[in-house]
Amino acid sequence: MDRIKVVFVHHELLCGGTEQALFDLVTLLDTDKFEISVFVQHDTGAWDQKFQDAGIRVVYDYSCRKATLNPITKIGNLFKKLRTQKAYRQNGRGLLDVCFPEGVDIVVSYSVWENEQMIFAKNAKTIKYIHADVETNQYFREQIMSSMETLRKFDRIICVSEAAKYSFVQMTGLNIGVETHFNPINSEKVRRLSEEPVNLPLDVPLISAVGRLSHEKGFERLIIIHKRLLDQGIVHRLVLVGDGEDREFLKRLINATETQNSIIMTGYQRNPYPYMKASRFLVNTSFTEGLPVIAMEALSLGIPMIAPISSVGEVFGEEMCGLITKNTMGNLEEGIRKMLTDDDFYNQCKAGSLRRSSFFDGRTMVQEIEEMLLDLAEKKGENN
Repeated sequence: MDRIKVVFVHHELLCGGTEQALFDLVTLLDTDKFEISVFVQHDTGAWDQKFQDAGIRVVYDYSCRKATLNPITKIGNLFKKLRTQKAYRQNGRGLLDVCFPEGVDIVVSYSVWENEQMIFAKNAKTIKYIHADVETNQYFREQIMSSMETLRKFDRIICVSEAAKYSFVQMTGLNIGVETHFNPINSEKVRRLSEEPVNLPLDVPLISAVGRLSHEKGFERLIIIHKRLLDQGIVHRLVLVGDGEDREFLKRLINATETQNSIIMTGYQRNPYPYMKASRFLVNTSFTEGLPVIAMEALSLGIPMIAPISSVGEVFGEEMCGLITKNTMGNLEEGIRKMLTDDDFYNQCKAGSLRRSSFFDGRTMVQEIEEMLLDLAEKKGENN
C-alpha cells in the first residue's frame, strides 16, 4: 500500500514548545504508513537543521526550484516561480500544489500565521491545530474570530487539551469534527537524555522553569516570587532554562532584586532534561497556554509540576502530581511555598508523578493521531 503523504505547515521552526511538540509528532509517526514533510513559511528558525538531521523533509517555497544548468529545467523553474508569486497574490492558494507537484493526501495547518489558503491543496483533506486557550489568549482569540470562514472548511480541528477545546467550541460554535489529542512526546528519548550529566549545585532545593524567555511565559513574576520566598527564609535555588527576547530584561531584574547568587540562567539548552530531573519540581508561570509540552515531559520523568494552567491538570489524570493554581502571582507564590515547605504534601506529589509517568508512552500517544490520519485518508476525494 502506498504511504499516505502528509504535509505539516508551520510558520517558523523556532526553539519553542510548539516546535518541540511538532518535532515529537513527526518523528513518532509510523514512516511505513506515512510520508511526512514539513512546509515552513519562513526559513529563519533555529531548528530547521534539527528537523532535517532527524530525517524530516523540510520544504520552503523555493525548494522545488533546484539550481541547474539544464536550460529546460531553468524554464520549468521560472514557471514554478511565476506560479508561486500568483499563489501569494491569492493568499497562498495553490502554493502547495506548486511545491508538491506529486500531490498530497493530508495537509495539517499546525501553526499558520499568513497565507492560510495554502492549506487547501488540490484533493487534500485538511486539519487545523488549536494550540492555545482562546479564553485566556487575546491574540489567538482575535486570530480565530477573523478566520471563521476558513475554519469551517477544515475536515478536522484538533485541540491539544479539553480546556482548549471547550473554549474554542464556546467561542466559535463549531463542534463537528473538533477533537482533543494531547501532543505525543518521545518519552523514551526524554528519559534517556535526562541521564546526561549536568553541573548544578545541589546544596539547596532546586526548582526549574523551562521555556522561551518572552513576556507571555511569566518569568518576570517567577523571579519576584523567588525573591519574596528568600526574604521569608525559604532557601532554594531557581534554574531558568531557555533563551528569548526578554533575556536582558530578566538579567536586569535579577540584578535589581539581588538574586544573582540564587538564580541560574542556563540559556538555550538543546537538552533541558537533566536540569528538570535534578529539580525538586518544575514551575510554569505562563499567562496563557493550550497545554505546555513541558508538563508532560516533567511527568514522564516523575517530576511534580506547579502551573496556573487548567489543562495541566488534565495530564495529572487521577493522580496528585503537583498543584494547579489560580493565574495570579499570589496564588503561584502560595503554591511554590507549599511545595518547598510541606514535605508530606510534596512526597505525595512526587509519588503520584512517578506513578503517572508510565502514561506518557510516545508510541501509544501517537496511535490515536495515526488512526485519525488513516480515517481521513480513506475519505480523500469526498467533498469538504
